[in-house]
Amino acid sequence: MGLLWWASASAQSAPLSDNADSIAVVVGNKAYKQTSTVDFAHNDAEAIRAWLIGTLGFHERNVFLVKDATLGELNQIFGSEANPQSGRIWRRATEGRSNVFVYYSGHGVPDLGTRQAILLPQDGDPNLSESGYRLDTLDRNLELVRQKIGPQRHVIVMIDACFTGETGRKGESLLAVSAPGFVPSRPRSGGGIVKLVATSGASPANWDQNQKLGLFTSRFLMGAAGLARASGAGQGSTVSFADLRRYLGETVPEAARRDSGREQIPEVDEAAITLPVGTPVAAVAGMVASGRDEQAWRWALASGERLALEDYIARCGAVCRYREAALTRLSQLQRDAQIAVDRQNWQRLSAEGKYGDYLKGCGAICAYRELAENYLPELRAARDPSIRKCDELAGHAGDLDRNRDARGVAFDDLPADAAIAACRAASELQPQLRRLGFQLGRAYDKAKRPSDAVAVYRKASQAGSAAAMRNLAYLLENGEGSAKDEPEARRLYEKAAQAGHVEAMNNLAIMLEKGRGGPEDLLGARRWYQKAAEAGHGWGMRNFALALQKGWGGLENLPEARVWYEKAARVGNADAMTAIGVMLEHGQGGPADLAEARRWYEKAAQAGDAEGMRNFGFMLEKARGGPENLPEARRWYVKSAEAGNAGGMNNLGVMLETGRGGPANLAEARLWYEKAARAGDGWGMRNFGFLLEKGRGGPEDLSEARRWYARSAEAGNAWGMNNLGVMLETGRGGPANLAEARLWYEKSAQTGYPVAMNNLGVMLAKGRGGPEDLREARLWYEKAAQTGHPAAMNNFGFMLEKGRGGPRDLTAARDWYEKAALAGNEQAKGNLRAMQGQR
Repeated sequence: MGLLWWASASAQSAPLSDNADSIAVVVGNKAYKQTSTVDFAHNDAEAIRAWLIGTLGFHERNVFLVKDATLGELNQIFGSEANPQSGRIWRRATEGRSNVFVYYSGHGVPDLGTRQAILLPQDGDPNLSESGYRLDTLDRNLELVRQKIGPQRHVIVMIDACFTGETGRKGESLLAVSAPGFVPSRPRSGGGIVKLVATSGASPANWDQNQKLGLFTSRFLMGAAGLARASGAGQGSTVSFADLRRYLGETVPEAARRDSGREQIPEVDEAAITLPVGTPVAAVAGMVASGRDEQAWRWALASGERLALEDYIARCGAVCRYREAALTRLSQLQRDAQIAVDRQNWQRLSAEGKYGDYLKGCGAICAYRELAENYLPELRAARDPSIRKCDELAGHAGDLDRNRDARGVAFDDLPADAAIAACRAASELQPQLRRLGFQLGRAYDKAKRPSDAVAVYRKASQAGSAAAMRNLAYLLENGEGSAKDEPEARRLYEKAAQAGHVEAMNNLAIMLEKGRGGPEDLLGARRWYQKAAEAGHGWGMRNFALALQKGWGGLENLPEARVWYEKAARVGNADAMTAIGVMLEHGQGGPADLAEARRWYEKAAQAGDAEGMRNFGFMLEKARGGPENLPEARRWYVKSAEAGNAGGMNNLGVMLETGRGGPANLAEARLWYEKAARAGDGWGMRNFGFLLEKGRGGPEDLSEARRWYARSAEAGNAWGMNNLGVMLETGRGGPANLAEARLWYEKSAQTGYPVAMNNLGVMLAKGRGGPEDLREARLWYEKAAQTGHPAAMNNFGFMLEKGRGGPRDLTAARDWYEKAALAGNEQAKGNLRAMQGQR
C-alpha cells in the first residue's frame, strides 16, 4: 500500500475552499476476485468521503463513492488510454469552479517489464498488467482535467496503494514471480504537478490496525484535523501543507517501525496549499483527541509556566491523560514559589531582628522556624516540657498564639483537672506567654469554674491574647462567672476580631445583627460575617449567606447566598445543608433541582438538623425529588418532632391523624398538634383547634378550639382564619360576632383560600356582618369557583342566573351549575333541573 498526491501548483499559498461545485471520486477496492482482500479499503474510502463532505464542504451529490471497482468502471470514471475525455470526471468538472479530488484504496501492482505502476481493479489479475489501470494513464487524463478547470483550481489525487507486489500482510505477495526491490517509474510530471508519495523505493506501506485504516490515510486524516500544526500553534481554522508534510514525515515512519518493524518513509514535495480544519472524522476522532491532548501537554510542559499548565487542565476535554501530572507539577511550582517567598521573608526580617514577624507571616513553608524560635526567648522557653504539656492538654487550634507544634484540643475532649495542673505550673514558670493564661482559662471553663476562667481570661486579654478576649466576651455575654455585660462583650469580640480571631468575627457579627451590647448594625454584621466566611468559618459562611439572602444593608444577592450556603454545607454545617436544600427546592438564586434539594435535606437530617429532618420527611411524603416513602417520611417526622421542631410535630400529627406511613392514632395526633401549637406553629394551632372542635382524639372543647383558631389566624394561617370566622359566625365556642367573622373570612380569602372566598361571598350577598354588596359577593364567588370549589360554582351560577351583582347570563349560569353538579353539589343539581324545566 502507498499514497500519492498531485496538486496543481500555485504561486501563493491558496486555501482549498469554495467547493460547492467541486467533484470527488472515492474508490475503495477490498474484495478481489483473483487475489487477497484489502481489509480496510472500504473503511479508507468511507473516512475520506466523510472528510470531503464534512471538512472540505463537498456536496454529497458530487462525491461518487465506488466500492470494488472493476476495470470497466475505472475507465468510465477516469477515461481510457484511447479516449481520455470519455471519463465522468472530465465531463462533470466545471471550468473555474471545480476542484477535483480522486481517492483510491486497494491493491497496486508492478508491470515488471515496463516498470510501470498499475492500479488493480476488483476483477483484475495481479500477474496480467493489461487487466489493470495504468498510473501514467491516470496522470495523463487528470492533467487534461487540470487544464480544463484552470490554474486557480486544484486536482488532488490520493492513491492508497503500493506497487512492490506485496500486500499489507508482512511476507505476503500478490505476484506469482517475486519482485524484490522493485521501484516503479514515476508518472511524468506536467504543468507543475506536486507529488506526495507515501513510501519510497521498494518499501511496502503499512496498515493502522488500531484505526482499521491504511497507515498513511489515518495519519493524513489526523494531521488534516489539526495535529499537523506546529507545537503551541493553538486551535486555528486551517493547517498548511508544509505542516502536514512535516507531520507525515515524522509520524508515518515512527508508527511503521513501532507497529510492524518495517520502514515506511514518505516522499512529500512542497505545495502552496492550506486545508480547512474541521471536526475529525469518526474513524480517527479518538486518536485526534488523544493527539491534541498529547500536543497540549507537551507544549505546557515545555513552557513550564503555571498559566500554561492551568490552561492545559482547563481546556482538555474528554481525553485528559496528563491531568494528575499537571496538578502535581502545579503543586510543585506553588511549593517552589512558597519556598522563594519564605526565603525572601527570612532574609528581610531576620536582618532587622523581627523573628516574631517572620513566624507570624509563615505559610505552608516555614523553613526557618527553628532558627527564629531559637532567637526568641519566649519560644525557647516553650520547649520546656511543662509548657509543652500545657500546650498539648489545653491548646486550641483557633488561638493565634498557639504552639503550632502541638495539636489543638476540642473543648469536649479537654481533660480539665490535668490541664489545670499543667497550665497553672506553666503560667508560673513563663508568665509572659499569654497563651498559657488562655489555656488555663479553658481548663477552668471545662471544670465549670467560670469565675476562675474569667479571672485568667481577663489577665491574658490584657496581655493581648485574642483567643482569651473571645472566650471572656462569651462568658460576659452570657453572665457566666461574672455579671452579664453585653457592651463589654461586644467590645472584646470586636478587638479579638480585629486581631484576626475568626470565631470572634462571627460572634461580633451576631451582636451587631441582634443589636446586643449596642445598636443594631446589619451592614456591619454582614461585613464581619463575610470576613469569617472568607476565613473558612462554617457558621460564618452560613450567616454571611443569610445576610446575602435577606439583603442586610440593602444588598440582596440570592445567587451568591446560594454559593455560600453550599460552601458552609460542604464543611459540615447542618443548618446550611437545610438552607441550600430550600433554595434548590424553590429555585431561589438559581434553577430548582428537587433531587439535589432532597439529597441536601437528607444530609442535614443525618447531621441532626431538626428542620432538615422535617423537610426530608416532606420530600419523602410528597415524592419530591425521588420516590414516595411514607413510612420513612413518618420516621423522620418523629425524629424532627422529638428534636423540638414545631413543623415536624405538626407533620407527624397529620400522619397519625390520617394513618399515612403507619397506623392512625388520633390521641397521639392530638398530642403532637398541641405540642406544635404551643411551639408556635400556625398549622399546629389550626389542626389542634380542629380536633378540639370535632372531639377527635379526645373530648370536644369548643371554647378551647376557638382560642387556638384565633392564635392560628393571628399567626397568618389562612385555614385558621376561616375556621375562626366560622366559629364567630355560628357562635360556636363563644358569642357570635358577624362583623368579626366577616373580617376574618376576608383576610383568609385574600390569601387565596377558596372556602373563605365562598364564605365571604355569602356574608356579602346576605349583608351579614356588614352591608350587602352583591357586586363584591359575585367577584368572590367567581374567584372561588375558578379554583373548583363546588359551593362557590353553584353560588356564582345563581348570581349569573338572577343577574345579581352584575349582568344576567343564563348560558354561563348553566355552565357553572353543570360544573358544580359534576363536583357533587346537590343544590346545583336542583338549580340545573330548574333551568332545564324553564327551557
